[in-house]
Amino acid sequence: MEIKLISKTPNYLKTCWTAARTCYSADSPIELLTEEKTEEEMLRLLTRIMTSKHLSVVEHCSMTFAVKDVSRTLLAQYSRHRIGVSLSVQSQRYVSEQSAKQTDGLFGHVVPQTVAENAEAYARYMACMQEIQKTYDELLALGVAKQDARFVLPGGACTNFVTTLN
Repeated sequence: MEIKLISKTPNYLKTCWTAARTCYSADSPIELLTEEKTEEEMLRLLTRIMTSKHLSVVEHCSMTFAVKDVSRTLLAQYSRHRIGVSLSVQSQRYVSEQSAKQTDGLFGHVVPQTVAENAEAYARYMACMQEIQKTYDELLALGVAKQDARFVLPGGACTNFVTTLN
């Protein structure tokens, strides 16, 4: 698994502080932006606001990440909580998992630590992955579309995605 930050809201502290002050000030957000505040002053206000559960002020900031080689099972758990989360996921409908397209002849997959640490379990796991790869390739050779052949792939099959959170 690899995760890299693509981008984040510049001046996120000032952004959240301005949003918070807008709710409680007669001044406009444009006027508030010109106020000179120290980081400590902005944090003090935001801490007070967050403690009172006024969480909308932090929704104005976001971060975007590139995520590589995680299991479809992880993606299923991550994507269950979508409020404030955007996803663009590598498609098994358009991206082939065919063995000829893979450098090692096997679709990307995650090996759970408990399996990796047990030689017999690892051997069985890898034999299963090879059999799945063979079946996937055979289905494609029989004319089955990638979008249908993908149903034999396990939850441990790797995927990549870009996600933005606010």
